[in-house]
Amino acid sequence: MNQEYRSDREYSLLEVLKYNLRKWWFAAILAAVFGVLVGGYKAVTLRPYVDNEVYQDKTQVCASLLVHEYSSGSSVERGTNIMKLAASTRVYDEFCRITGLEPTHEEFCDMFESEQSESSDVVTFYVTFPHTSWEFTIEDENAAIVFMDGLLKAVDTVTQELMGQQCVSVIDEPHATREVEKQSVYTISQSDFRKGVLKGVTAGILLGIIVEVVCYTIWLMFYKKPKDAEEVKECLNTPVIDVINREKQDVETYKKVALFLAKGREGGCRKINCIAVGRVQDSIALKLAMCYANEQKKTLYLDLNTPGDSQNSISGYVLGKEQTAEVQKMNDYLDALHRNVKEEGGFDLVGNSRFAELLNELAERYEYIVVNGRDASKMSESFETAVLCDRNIVVCERRSIRTEALYTVKNTAEVNGIHLDGVLIYDL
Repeated sequence: MNQEYRSDREYSLLEVLKYNLRKWWFAAILAAVFGVLVGGYKAVTLRPYVDNEVYQDKTQVCASLLVHEYSSGSSVERGTNIMKLAASTRVYDEFCRITGLEPTHEEFCDMFESEQSESSDVVTFYVTFPHTSWEFTIEDENAAIVFMDGLLKAVDTVTQELMGQQCVSVIDEPHATREVEKQSVYTISQSDFRKGVLKGVTAGILLGIIVEVVCYTIWLMFYKKPKDAEEVKECLNTPVIDVINREKQDVETYKKVALFLAKGREGGCRKINCIAVGRVQDSIALKLAMCYANEQKKTLYLDLNTPGDSQNSISGYVLGKEQTAEVQKMNDYLDALHRNVKEEGGFDLVGNSRFAELLNELAERYEYIVVNGRDASKMSESFETAVLCDRNIVVCERRSIRTEALYTVKNTAEVNGIHLDGVLIYDL
């Protein structure tokens, strides 16, 4: 016989995808949360730059020079030559001699600007104040006029020396001006702002979905408990009789289970063994017994999971200490027998041959015997009882049992040739 023995649950890529799709609501929540967070962050960071036009007052001293026809070049070429000469070392030296100021050449060039805005013979110089370049400062209008006057004289002197003639004439003497200037700063339109926020929201939604997939997949790999009833069924390789949840704990539910276990009975006694796995409600076997008793069928509830001392015990009888096992009469059709663990003194109760003999004797008196056993993932008693019973069902609580325990039960049952008729799952 080819048997597969497993102790853990492995998930294929398709199963991981299937479980993630079942958690679409979790992905939707994370997508909404991250969409709001990323989109909100994008809105907050971009908002200051929407139509962000910044202006500042700029005070300058300016002066204009008329460039003479000192060469056969165009007016643009002649004006460009004058502007380049103004920034030369030769003009710088002449400026220092004329004004007595001693800025460095870099500071000198940084203190003024020049332009020839159109094809004309006019070149304009500007000195902004107050202005500081490294260690040289022009503090006020007077200082700016002194600087501009020295610059114009130096340009005139150097160009005359180089060209042998007067190359420039002053049109506008140095004078102060004030203008509002638009600063060059980062700005976006309302349309760009909306697009940026939309991109942030989209990125947040995708991030939320990715986070859900990653987190749930990691949880899936490390959470060693069954994710649903289908996984319990796969671990035990047996049909699911029913799934009992908070809304489904009425009498009719247990009557359906009782009907499933009674199916195929033709006279004689039907011995039913409830194999508990992990922490479960201890009343399932009793409820099944009560279902058969309510049908006016003589039923015995055999409780092997009594926590301590108990009257109506079979322990003394099975171990040869007592002559009879007195049953507890619960109603006209339902009797009960328990055990006394202390009285057993560590001996194996179910494995004793007198236990099997007692079960056969009781089968002559009852139509149904429902056995409530101990946790099969920790003790072997339920499997020993299963050999003596007609029907064996597993009872487990999905949220409190590990898949390893379920595989242990399945493996043990297969090794011992025990047929598991089904599993009753509590999902509370």
